[in-house]
Amino acid sequence: MKETLDKLLLTYDRLIEILEQLSMNAKDQKEKLKGTVVADELASDYSDIAMLYVKLLFENEWISKEQFLLAQDIDNKLEQMSQEKSLWNENALSNAMEWEDCRIKAKKLLETLKESK
Repeated sequence: MKETLDKLLLTYDRLIEILEQLSMNAKDQKEKLKGTVVADELASDYSDIAMLYVKLLFENEWISKEQFLLAQDIDNKLEQMSQEKSLWNENALSNAMEWEDCRIKAKKLLETLKESK
């Protein structure tokens, strides 16, 4: 189903916001999401919200297949990480390579989206 231009623009902008948040360094993430369980909030914002946006944008040909696959890769990484309890605290958010990998992938996706806009 084709969506309205306004809905697609809003969806795109919200996706960008979530990717910007996920790609921030751990210190900035902690500051921005103060008062929450930061790792959980980052993961749920991405997996539960951003992925819905990604699917909608892909279905309406607003993002490429490569962008869609990169978004799925980030989601899969977060899903794998959910099996490792030690990754879900602020120390891991700052020091674990898994979180850094998510940041790198989010930055890459963000760059490709901004380039294609």
